[in-house]
Amino acid sequence: MQITLHIHVQVKDGALVLTAPSGKTVSFSKEQAVQQKISMIILGELCDLPKRQLAVGFGFKTRKSYYDIRNAVLNGSLADLLPKRPAPRTPPKRTQEVEAQIIRLRFETDLNMYEIAETLTHMGFNISARLVAQVLADYGLAKKTRLTGIPSRATPRPRGD
Repeated sequence: MQITLHIHVQVKDGALVLTAPSGKTVSFSKEQAVQQKISMIILGELCDLPKRQLAVGFGFKTRKSYYDIRNAVLNGSLADLLPKRPAPRTPPKRTQEVEAQIIRLRFETDLNMYEIAETLTHMGFNISARLVAQVLADYGLAKKTRLTGIPSRATPRPRGD
């Protein structure tokens, strides 16, 4: 049995739309990434379109994307076709233990955020003053209240005119 297909391929608002000359359409949303990938490879194997043009038509950026997907469709498993979210490459530095140490140092000492970061670095935690500032701000501890009678650096000193 031989079948001839004439299909118009478009990407509209992130959805793949396949249209036949009769006007019938089949569309795949962004959430149906597996179906889009399989459709692209089927068309790529059956027609002579340049692979980059085909990949761009299906919403991918490069010719390499086409061949990576082709390899997954023809040789891989279904899991290889599922979208992958990038994961953090390193574990987070902001842990509950670090937060507890920052808060403890804030209450037990008169250290500022730079000094707290330096103290924790000497204790073996590799953190920055910016992380200390974020933790203190999240817990509402960013501003240290001064005792009455001790002038702060922010208060202007009277001039001796």
